[in-house]
Amino acid sequence: MIKYSDISKKFKKVFYDFLSSKIKGSLASEEVRKTTLINLFAFCSIFFLLFYSYRMYLLGDYKLTYIYLFCFAIIVALQTFLRHKRKVNLVSHLLVIELFCLEFFFLYRNGSVQLNIDSYYIFPGIYWYYIFPLFTIFLLGRKVGTAYNLVLIAITIIFFAIDSPMTKLYDFEFEVRFLSIYSAIFFLALFFESNRAVTFSAFQKMQEKNVEYSRKIMDKNKDLRRKNKELLMLTEEVRVQMEYHKDLNVLLELKNQKIVSQNQQLEIQSNEISNQRDLLLIQKQNITDSILYASHIQKALLPSDYILNDIFSDHFILYKPRDIIGGDFYYVKKFDNTLVLAVADCTGHGVPGALLSMLGISYLNEIIHTKELSETNTILNEMRDKIKFALHQSNQTRETKDGMDMALVAIDLNSKILKYSGANNPIYIIRDSALIELKADKMPIGIQPREKPNFSNLEFQLQKDDSVYLFSDGYADQIDKVTMKKFSLKNFQKLLVSIANQGMTEQRDELEAVIERWRNNEDQTDDILVVGVRI
Repeated sequence: MIKYSDISKKFKKVFYDFLSSKIKGSLASEEVRKTTLINLFAFCSIFFLLFYSYRMYLLGDYKLTYIYLFCFAIIVALQTFLRHKRKVNLVSHLLVIELFCLEFFFLYRNGSVQLNIDSYYIFPGIYWYYIFPLFTIFLLGRKVGTAYNLVLIAITIIFFAIDSPMTKLYDFEFEVRFLSIYSAIFFLALFFESNRAVTFSAFQKMQEKNVEYSRKIMDKNKDLRRKNKELLMLTEEVRVQMEYHKDLNVLLELKNQKIVSQNQQLEIQSNEISNQRDLLLIQKQNITDSILYASHIQKALLPSDYILNDIFSDHFILYKPRDIIGGDFYYVKKFDNTLVLAVADCTGHGVPGALLSMLGISYLNEIIHTKELSETNTILNEMRDKIKFALHQSNQTRETKDGMDMALVAIDLNSKILKYSGANNPIYIIRDSALIELKADKMPIGIQPREKPNFSNLEFQLQKDDSVYLFSDGYADQIDKVTMKKFSLKNFQKLLVSIANQGMTEQRDELEAVIERWRNNEDQTDDILVVGVRI
């Protein structure tokens, strides 16, 4: 009698072989995953292509019926090619190109041909667009998939922007809604694929560790089997010669006891190692939780955007700590008609830098909020005194040299006069595509041999549409691990000038994109902080 479980297993095997094109491996394999995705897409596409070819035939649109049937034939041919040749990447690109062409055809056709249906928006042709981000990114990966999507988005936007008979049936509301939905699907697919890639990388590393552990266990077992074999041979020899070798039997007993004792010691040591590992994991989790909580506290101390939003319609803050928490911070305070804005880079990274940053924020609040000072050099002078006092710095040989670099400006919102003082941190002002640098004093907020008694105070008359940038050295110091070169202040200046005419939000996105490309998935060198405002 045939069991239901046997039928179920056989059906699952046949179904899995169909989806994977009989490529060996599990879904953990990228090749099997992509093949399965191709076949699922092909199966669904075949169903919808046949359905809509029949529907278009009933509507009298024979040309579209033939196109659907032609696409159906291409998909079947590619499936057959994949099953026999197993060239997954080639088939992936061909399917994407086919889908690309089909979508562009519908983009042209739906914009120029009046459809013989009750509602324009129920026609499914152009909505093949919505599966394009999912299919390309999941199948070709983030970089190649994103490239295809950017090309399609660019062509679509250009197509919508052209006033011609090809776009006469598209209204603005449909174009905005269509591009918004497409962009949302694209970013969701990109986010999901990024998370999947990270998870899969962690899974691969765990698999490699498991293989290594299994190899070690097999080596141990092999060694134990060898020892057991020797022991059995020795035991047999003792049994045969027991009458003649009683002393040898005693020696064998002693060896057995020693082996048992060693095994017990090994077991005790193994348990101790396991306990220590568990304790380390708990301690690591506790430390991580504490750092996360400290990060919430640090973020709570940083000023919110509403102060800048009330004053500047166009501004950005690019804040990227190297670790969970960092040593860079920014400060915003408005009193009367004066806006005080500061960016600081504290000594160190992570927890030490974050603690020093909290101290810096606290002292700025105490100095500016209580006294409402607008002379920037006076603020930095008092900050330096407080930091030196708090860290017990008296210029001794072995004492700590911790401190911070800071750029601080006070802007009179009526006269638009900017006052600036800097501790190792300059600021940039871009006017009419020209970069103006206000240089800082070459000394930190903290102890330094042969320091000046006072920080300098510079004034600058701002004009409408001037862009002001405050920053730490983290952006320019980011290292490219391939060339082992820093991004450099020179390249940072060129980048700011090249994007100065864009909106501040676009500038932030461009700054982040450029440094991510430069970093190339390597570790971040330092905390990164850039603040920009447009007058």
